[in-house]
Amino acid sequence: MEFGSSFAGSGDASLYWSELARNWASAFTFLAALLAGIFGLFRYLRSERMRQTEQVRELYKSFFESDRYRRIRFVLANHEAPEFATLREELATPGMPKPLESELIDLLNFLEFVSGLTRRGLVSRRDIDWMFASYIERVVAVDFVRAYILRQDFEELSAEARQAQKAK
Repeated sequence: MEFGSSFAGSGDASLYWSELARNWASAFTFLAALLAGIFGLFRYLRSERMRQTEQVRELYKSFFESDRYRRIRFVLANHEAPEFATLREELATPGMPKPLESELIDLLNFLEFVSGLTRRGLVSRRDIDWMFASYIERVVAVDFVRAYILRQDFEELSAEARQAQKAK
């Protein structure tokens, strides 16, 4: 039996080796493309995680390092403070928002924004819960603030407010 005769359409060894080289090249090309795709996927996932981390860092700076929400956070945390009673009165009074009510609205809008980022998958729920869950719980735990959230129809916070209302 001749060396190349067992392969269809081949009469010599050079055709055999050419076919074998083509097959190996195809397999190598497929493997290289697969590895490049996997590497690209890992790079994408890593850069996506880095983007989310940067967003969380910016949210942290906006919430904890600026003075914008500091006063209202302390008011909501200290129920015995005179400002807490003032906030209750301001929320019960119709008309243009008063100073503490304006600060509360800013805080609620910020928490609404943060919850929206999570719902849209732009920031992980775990990161947001880690940083803001206690503040959201603190806000919806106050009965008159919870009623204000439901009355003003803050979409993202309404679910938390309803849940806190059921728990009471």
